[in-house]
This record gives sequence, C-alpha cells and structure tokens, in this order.
Amino acid sequence: MTVAALDRALAALDLPAGLGWAVSGPVDELGALFPEERAAAARAVPSRQAEFAGGRQAARRAMAALGLPPCAVPVGADRAPRWPEGVVGSITHDGGLCLAIVGRSEAWQAIGIDLERDAELSPEIAAEIATATELSTLAPLSRGRAAARVFSAKEAAYKAQYPLTGCLFGFEAMAAHLPDGGMRMCADTGLGRGAALPMQQHLVAGRVLSLCLMPRPAVHG
Repeated sequence: MTVAALDRALAALDLPAGLGWAVSGPVDELGALFPEERAAAARAVPSRQAEFAGGRQAARRAMAALGLPPCAVPVGADRAPRWPEGVVGSITHDGGLCLAIVGRSEAWQAIGIDLERDAELSPEIAAEIATATELSTLAPLSRGRAAARVFSAKEAAYKAQYPLTGCLFGFEAMAAHLPDGGMRMCADTGLGRGAALPMQQHLVAGRVLSLCLMPRPAVHG
C-alpha cells in the first residue's frame, strides 16, 4: 500500500466529525523535527528515525486539519507521545506508512489507533493474543488471521486507555468481540473490569486499521 492509497482509503471511511488525520511516509531529514523530538530519536537506528519523523509529520498535518498550529510532539519517559495541551491523538506505523489521528480534548477523551498487515499469525503467537472464544467470533476467518485482527484491536484499545490510566497490562486483560465493535476490560486494571473500549476495524488494501475513539461524555446541566 502507498501513502496515497491509504489517504484515499481513510477519506472514504467518513470518520467522525472533529477528528483530524494525515498520512506520511518515512522522513529521512531529521531537520524537520523540533529539537525535543530530535533528541528523542537521536539514538535510534536510521530506519526508526525516519519512521519517527514521518509520524511527527503526519501528526502536525493532522493537527493542521483542525486549525491547530504546528508544534512538537515529544515523548515522555515511557516513550509515549506527549500531545500539546488541548489535544489527544495517536500515531501508528507499518511498512513505510505513518498515520496520525487527533482531536481536541474538549470533544475527545482518548484516541488509539493501530495499522497492521492482514496476515496470518503463528499458532504460538495467536495463543498469547486471544482466547478461543475471541477467535471464534471472527469465523470463518482462520485462527491466524483472526488473531491478527484481535491483536490490532487490542493494540489500539491499549493506546487509547494508557494516557488516561498510565497502566501497563497484557493482552489477557481485554476481551474482544469484534463483529459488534465490542472490547471490554476483563481485569481489575486500567479503566477497570467491565469498562467498554469502543472499537471499529476496517480493511484497507491489505491492512487492518483499528480505531478506538472515545468521545468525551456529554455534560448535562
């Protein structure tokens, strides 16, 4: 998939209002980064530096789509992106593609995204990612391909909850029922047992795109 193809596929998804998104390829020129971003990527191998810079370029373009000025998106001590005040967002990379989706924090509580190849995972890896019940909901997909879908969904959901909770946990802490967009915490961690993590998943030119988009709850006067 090319950057242009992913851009066209995203435009066709009709994402919710109030979100900005952008796609980039890897960027070899680190001069495009803000100083604090360059410092974060300084020790990475060149391919990872280019991927990091592409993700930041996509992030700035996504913010521009919301009318926001260009600014740095450095990383914290946990290596997660630190978004500017008033912004929530997520960045994902896969195979030369860098995608960012952002929203204003007044409208969005959290955003988590993941882009993966729609490919078979080995039985050993599948067993670490998903239960037999989670995989069976995606029949008639093979177990390996169903596991890839569950993996992507759990990655996106984890990335959405992490800025809210700061909690680290494994795949077993979430339970997916992807046909109806279901993703819930099934352990006493993160957002808490039973907490819902809204999930939508799209197939775009051989990739699985998972989106965990959490609107801010409405305040009733």
